[in-house]
Amino acid sequence: MPSILNNVTAMSASRQIGVTQHGLRQAIERLTTGKRINRASDDAAGMAAGTAAEALARTAREAVKGHQVSYFSAQASDAFLEEATNLAFRLAELEGSGNSATAEYSSVHTLIASAVTASGATVTTTGISTAVLANIATARQTFAATMATANSNANIQGITSENQFSISDTWMGADIGAEMVNLTKYQIMMQSGVSALSNANQSSQTILGLFRYLAF
Repeated sequence: MPSILNNVTAMSASRQIGVTQHGLRQAIERLTTGKRINRASDDAAGMAAGTAAEALARTAREAVKGHQVSYFSAQASDAFLEEATNLAFRLAELEGSGNSATAEYSSVHTLIASAVTASGATVTTTGISTAVLANIATARQTFAATMATANSNANIQGITSENQFSISDTWMGADIGAEMVNLTKYQIMMQSGVSALSNANQSSQTILGLFRYLAF
């Protein structure tokens, strides 16, 4: 029955348009940001879980850099010891040719000491070539262990970072396919809602038409 007190049909249609408008705005926002959760009201618990996972991911990602620095530092030190090894081979050659008392022999010893100092290792460089080479080899083993450990730790932290970012994305990331469906749905609902509201408002015009009919 038509009523002049309240157009409940129009009120309901208007309220539903508001709901649809909110859904449409949310779908557009998710598509433009790529995030399912853009504010706490979207999913407070999900936001807490997602941001916590991202924090762990960022921490692990930075830790990777620290391990990489350790790796390359040890690699540089080992390179200095590689040069010291090559110089020690020259000592062996001089010893084999009976020239261990020459100025060159002394100079090579000095160069070995300089290379070892640059490496940061504590290596005894005095004595014959075999002893020097053995001492250098021991130090290089230490650097090799450092590089292997740093490389492994960098990989572990890298995996941790990847997994935590994946967890964060699971909580926070928008399902683009689903949001495209929602966008289309809400666009259609908005158009039909506006049309329905227009029709609901026509009921008032029907009553006015009745009054005009009675006036004649």
